[in-house]
Amino acid sequence: MKLYLAIFLCFPFSVGAQQLQDTTNKSLKKDTAIVLNTINVNYKKPMLKRKADRLEFNIDQTPLQNLNGWDILKNTPNIVMKNDELSVQGSTQILVTINDKRTLMSQEQLKQFLENTDGSSISSVEVITNPPAKYDAQGGAVINIKMKQNKLAGYKGRLSGRYHQSIYAKGRIGLMQSFNTHKWALSGDYNFVSGDYVRKNMDVVTFADDQTRWESDMVRKTQAHEQHSYNFAAQYSIDSLQNIQFGFDGNFNPAAIGKYNVPTNIYNTTNNLIESSYQTLNDRRQRYGRFNAYLAYDKKFGAHNLTWSNNYSNNYHRENQEVATFFRFMNEPERYNRFANHSLQLIDLYASQLDYRLNQKKLTFESGVKYSFVSNQNDLSFFDGNQQDLALDPDRSNLFKYKENIFAAYASVNYQWEKWEAKAGLRSETTLIQTVSNNPFVENKNNRTNFFPTLYLMYNVAKDQQLGFSYGKRINRPNYDFLNPSKSYYNFYAYFQGDANLKSTIIHNLSTSYTLKDWNFELYYSHRVDPSMEISVQNPETFETVYNYTNIEKSNNFGANLSKSFSLTDKWKMNLYAMGEYNDDYFIGVDGALYKNKNFFYYGNISTQITLDKAKTWDLNMSYVYNSKSIQGSFNITSSQNTNIVLNKKMFDKKFEVGLVINDIFKTDNSIVSAKYANQNQYFTDYRDTQYFMINLKYNFGNQKVKDAKARAKTAEQNRM
Repeated sequence: MKLYLAIFLCFPFSVGAQQLQDTTNKSLKKDTAIVLNTINVNYKKPMLKRKADRLEFNIDQTPLQNLNGWDILKNTPNIVMKNDELSVQGSTQILVTINDKRTLMSQEQLKQFLENTDGSSISSVEVITNPPAKYDAQGGAVINIKMKQNKLAGYKGRLSGRYHQSIYAKGRIGLMQSFNTHKWALSGDYNFVSGDYVRKNMDVVTFADDQTRWESDMVRKTQAHEQHSYNFAAQYSIDSLQNIQFGFDGNFNPAAIGKYNVPTNIYNTTNNLIESSYQTLNDRRQRYGRFNAYLAYDKKFGAHNLTWSNNYSNNYHRENQEVATFFRFMNEPERYNRFANHSLQLIDLYASQLDYRLNQKKLTFESGVKYSFVSNQNDLSFFDGNQQDLALDPDRSNLFKYKENIFAAYASVNYQWEKWEAKAGLRSETTLIQTVSNNPFVENKNNRTNFFPTLYLMYNVAKDQQLGFSYGKRINRPNYDFLNPSKSYYNFYAYFQGDANLKSTIIHNLSTSYTLKDWNFELYYSHRVDPSMEISVQNPETFETVYNYTNIEKSNNFGANLSKSFSLTDKWKMNLYAMGEYNDDYFIGVDGALYKNKNFFYYGNISTQITLDKAKTWDLNMSYVYNSKSIQGSFNITSSQNTNIVLNKKMFDKKFEVGLVINDIFKTDNSIVSAKYANQNQYFTDYRDTQYFMINLKYNFGNQKVKDAKARAKTAEQNRM
């Protein structure tokens, strides 16, 4: 749910076709760059454009290009962002692509990547709520970021730096370079990031039978002073009809160190006095890295196009955790407990896909096949003992192995006639899964074939009016970690446990849209069977809180949204996006009863962009976002707000840029998450260090019109890592 402001782009064009041709020819004789300085273009490009299967949000040559890629997503219609998590029409299972090429990034990595992506290199963002059959059936929606493509030869680069001050300081320095020739397009970038990260929680659990309330004040500070991310992409044009693309990207963090001191007070609920307490010292060290590589071949022959793409990914994550607890319980002697977890996760993934496309005047036909293989191994060693010695506890240790094979095929047809456009497709995916866990012992083999139909209809009522309808069936397979049934302890009284029998979620999406000039309206309905999510359950007998990732019965979303862009003056633009949605989640409680949690959620995003001077070197962007109360399974989540300002200055012929960002000005972007039913009564506050100011510095050198080599397709399986 999201209020939104969007802009229009227009440039006066008053030169005849012959004059334009003459000017272009003269410029080409001088240089490879095409000079159009004397030309005024009288062309109006719509900010929001409705297509049969997606909504396109154009930002080319608008003030929004002064923002980074992440802030542009925040301002894109149909995208809701809460607690730095993306969602589209109630679904957080989003596939993000760049120029229709999949990315292998977690939400945190995607945010970092887009924060380092200049808005000036982005032409538009496409939101595909019902992805067509060509896309993997995994996930609820697709966000496609379209980068500018300029085919001029030459070299360009950018040196950038950032200072970020929230509770603690963070810094980033990066270098990007691109080089193009007639045959080759090469680009690469490297970023070094260092900083301290904080998340604050106050956990409160009430045990009614025992008449006690347990309050834990948790401040999680993690030091990550040496983070590396890199990317290289290359394209070689064999001739005008065929090319080869290859590249790699990844990240490496050798040491993420967390030292958490968590005091817990136990109150008597009858007199509200402290009767007991304990203190947890958690020393956590992580080392992780990710590497992705791809190779693809494209061939055009007449109206036909053939693409063969291959992807490989490797993910490594080691975590060592030592937890010490000091107990001061009423009527008991003081005691001490110490344990440790050592875990190592290794994931390997390979995928190969062959796509065929036929383009005719009114007909487009697409088909393809794909194979992917995933191997995931998670080795957890648990050590228990006293203050001096720790010994391996085999009863709490576990080795978990997961293997997955997917065979997929699809076909789709798009046809246009008179005022109508129709698109229909069918995708088939056969999944073979094998899981083995030795403690607790679980062995599962699951073979299943699913069919995923898609249908789109659009009727052009008039020149600036479209009426559309779409249906799509999707699947959400669980992340590999969530299938691991071993217990991963946070402290003496809390642990996380996955579910080896976790089911995939089946999603049915229906939507109707109406576009009138730059007004966009949409009604939609989403039904999810066996949705999965993390829930927490308190055990009155052991006073433990168990965090499970498990399936609930079902959920429904029914909503409507509208978006509108305004041009108040040539230098003052405004965007508006508003959304309202009814949600209900059905779940089985700890008492075995079926519960229904329902809510009406609404979201608003309003932003404005102002050019402050005639030379267009000063730009100001202000936005306000409101999230109402929401639900997740058994949880209720309170409302939140965010107000931010972005000020940007370009200097020295616009080669040097300085930007100032002030986010969450009033420190209102935080939530309280609670659950109260049967014998469950708990809540926690959640603040993710969102109030900050940030200074960005960028220096551009070389020919900035040179395009970057496009990163190639990656797989939906990679997004579950």
